[in-house]
Amino acid sequence: MKRRIVHNFVITFVTVFLLLGFGALNNCQPISGTVFAKEQAVKGIKLHITGKHTRKFTVVTNSAGKATVSGRIQGDKRVFFKQYKGGYKKFSVRANKKGHFKKVIKLQKAVNKVAYAIDSNKVNKLIKKHPRKYVSKTIVHLTIKRSSASQASQKAASQASSSAKAASIASSKASSEAAESSSRAAAISSSQAAARAAASSSAAAAQAAAQRSASQAASQRNAQANQAAANNTGEQEYVDANGNGLIKGSVDHIYHVPGSTYYNRTKNVVQWFKTVSDAVKAGYRAPLR
Repeated sequence: MKRRIVHNFVITFVTVFLLLGFGALNNCQPISGTVFAKEQAVKGIKLHITGKHTRKFTVVTNSAGKATVSGRIQGDKRVFFKQYKGGYKKFSVRANKKGHFKKVIKLQKAVNKVAYAIDSNKVNKLIKKHPRKYVSKTIVHLTIKRSSASQASQKAASQASSSAKAASIASSKASSEAAESSSRAAAISSSQAAARAAASSSAAAAQAAAQRSASQAASQRNAQANQAAANNTGEQEYVDANGNGLIKGSVDHIYHVPGSTYYNRTKNVVQWFKTVSDAVKAGYRAPLR
């Protein structure tokens, strides 16, 4: 009797445990519509670099620091390069009709090693658009190392640059000292020349004043002569003290004599005339009012 009771108890316990377990598993199921990030290969795309099927490989540069990366892609027209060591460059390379491509990469002067993630451009765009759904399976990791010959050449170039820089600094210092010495000598000479120039300038100023006075007197005489000539011809002449004409000829080919209605308003003067007959001869007419 006791054995049967124990047996029934065990069966009941196991049944309850299994039911609870299945209920817990059901609670762990993903909610309908939830998308989990999984690694999914994009169908029809294959990528091989330098003929190798391995995902990781290394290329050594030549003495000039250049490395040639070539390969073949199927299912796409472009190969996408993304640098993640030694810089952050991104670019794509177009393949030919058969899928073959080639790219020459040159290391920068201060870098001895770079690394690129290489993939199909189509895959890269798909991952970028659906980052939770697609993860690349065709990705290849490429490391480019600078060769020993290139490192030696780079070191020699750096030393030569340092020597040239030191020589340039020394030359600049010498030039600066020479310029400073020359500047002091020039300052002394300039001071002496300034004293001589001051004396010469005062004499020149007196001479210029005399010439201006003579010029003004000559202009006044010419104006008087012009006025007399105009009086002889019987036509009024409009001139200033220097003998310059005061009749305005506008862009509209209309002349305006001093004191007329539009004389002061006319600003766009093209020609000046002394007499009305001169303006008429030049093709200008009188204002209508």
